[in-house]
Amino acid sequence: MGWTALFKSKSTKLKPDPRIRWFGKLPSYADYYSSPAEEDWAVELNDWVLKGYQVYQSRLVSTGTPRGRLPISGCVLRLPGSGMTVLASIQDYGGDMRGRPFPLCFYVGAPMDAWPGPTSDLSFGAIRVLGDLASLRREVPRFLNSPGRFETVFGGREVDLDVLESGAPDGLWTRQARAVSLADWFAGAQPGLKVSEPEAWFPLVARWGDKLAALESKTFEPTFRLPLAAGVSGEVQTAGWLRWLESRMDLTRRRLSLVVSAELDRQVGHLSVVARELVPEDFLLVTSLSHTLPYLDDVSQLDASGSGGSASEANGTGVRTGGTWLDFAQGPVAES
Repeated sequence: MGWTALFKSKSTKLKPDPRIRWFGKLPSYADYYSSPAEEDWAVELNDWVLKGYQVYQSRLVSTGTPRGRLPISGCVLRLPGSGMTVLASIQDYGGDMRGRPFPLCFYVGAPMDAWPGPTSDLSFGAIRVLGDLASLRREVPRFLNSPGRFETVFGGREVDLDVLESGAPDGLWTRQARAVSLADWFAGAQPGLKVSEPEAWFPLVARWGDKLAALESKTFEPTFRLPLAAGVSGEVQTAGWLRWLESRMDLTRRRLSLVVSAELDRQVGHLSVVARELVPEDFLLVTSLSHTLPYLDDVSQLDASGSGGSASEANGTGVRTGGTWLDFAQGPVAES
């Protein structure tokens, strides 16, 4: 079904908007710099970033954390006021020419009701869009080195939003996931985990997943963070984690917000999932201070001490660690 069919209803005037917009700060400007925010959803996005960054600055002070550049992040944000889904790349070039820090966001929008979940298959297209937006980070330094009008370089561009509805064609992500061994995935994710052995960590995740399934209900609105491995496709990992969640939560009735972030200096990546309406504090999921959110359940930080039992007891869950990323995503898989 194409975008046209999705909007035959007279009950909505929302349309997909593939035109790239921007908001934030750059060293070549004295203050905030923004594309025209003529749509309500663009104003709502800018407001969420502003308020969220204020939370971040306050949290830096309260925790005594030195300020640094934000990790590279891509966000799928369900805006509750306007009813739009914003796909955004958040990039940090240090702030404005007066030395006041703030990131720069490139973003596009699509109607919230037209895109459930996202489920594992539908997430593939979203990560593709985020990749297109993130690729602009290679062009911004060239602009800064030979500045002209920002609109001349970045204005009038669009990204393909049709990929959102097409998802992963012909099971593409599952074929790719079948080629990724869990051993290789764990080796790429391990720098961000508290457990060093896959034989201990995967059973702990299985136990955590059982608790998640037991809590599933219409009032269950969790926020959690899942590890991503270096050197493995982000599209495949995001789709895999969502497939893993689909056997424990009903994603089709939800409107999930996602944050995919990568701290290149530490070679650590994460997928954050928000199964409720966004609040300004959720901006911390973009930063290195996500651990200060009291409502966040961080799977990367699972260890035997917090699992309700020892690692050896967790091994009794019957999880196979010698399979592929697809085996894990479609699990639980019993030891044969």
